[in-house]
Amino acid sequence: MNDNLLRTTLAILLPIAFGWLLKKARVFRENEVAALRKFVVRVALPFLIFQNLYRADTGSLSQALPIILGFILLTGLYTAASLLVAPLVKGNDQQKLTFAFSVFAGNYAFLGWGVIASFFGAAALTRAVFFSMFFWPVFLTCGFLLRRRFCVDCTPEAQGGAGFLKVLLRHAGVPLGTAASALALNVAGVRLPGVVTDFVAQFAVLAIPLILFAIGQNLVLLMPAARLRLVLSASFFRLVGGFALGLATVAALCLLFRVDDLSRRVILLQAVMPTATMATFFGEYVPLDETLLAGIIAVSTLLSLVTLPLWVLAINAIVR
Repeated sequence: MNDNLLRTTLAILLPIAFGWLLKKARVFRENEVAALRKFVVRVALPFLIFQNLYRADTGSLSQALPIILGFILLTGLYTAASLLVAPLVKGNDQQKLTFAFSVFAGNYAFLGWGVIASFFGAAALTRAVFFSMFFWPVFLTCGFLLRRRFCVDCTPEAQGGAGFLKVLLRHAGVPLGTAASALALNVAGVRLPGVVTDFVAQFAVLAIPLILFAIGQNLVLLMPAARLRLVLSASFFRLVGGFALGLATVAALCLLFRVDDLSRRVILLQAVMPTATMATFFGEYVPLDETLLAGIIAVSTLLSLVTLPLWVLAINAIVR
């Protein structure tokens, strides 16, 4: 591993480790950690989205459609793979359900943006934002499909379309609205006053360090040994097996679009991100094994700190 790759890996690892150490020292109460996470998701991330897309080189906008479709296709492939593999997992029905939900959605924004910006630079971050722009609509759609397949005894209120649309609007409205407004201003050539862009930048610069810090705050490293096999299987599914799904996604996109090298690198690296912390969201709608899910999120995130730099080396060798 060269020095630049090592420095980048440490730049990602240290904020996570710092967050975990402060968690072990109990510097923050549980409600304070929840407030921090809420601030990151509802304030810092929208500011980062706005700043990045507002300042994006308009030449990169030609990559928006293939990258967005790449995200939809990749998530669809992961969902289909979950439907095929989860029934084969050794465990009870709740554990199979948890396995399926833990592998279908990757940490494309909350961790992915920080990783991609660190390894591939600001131009790649724009493509990463495009990639996860429709995270919530696709995440919810595929999640509810998995729910219908695996969870026949779930509460009926989560079955209805009205409930789905309400959840979708609540979670997707702000990021999609922010992205749309930033892109519209960018394409129209509207220049905002300096005081406004400075205000946006003050919050946007906080996003990636706080994302990584919050991941450390939410890591749960202890779990029953009996679940370790499932934890490692799900982690392997995402961190290694996902690369084949990424290659299939890129190959399909290249048949239809001109996908530049940077976009291909972003899609391939996103394909091997660890389990999304947002997977816990579905605990409100399906009876997930929360201990197992927390273990998968923690272990896949920690292992990704080793696998992601290795995948970067592989991707740079493949995509020239």
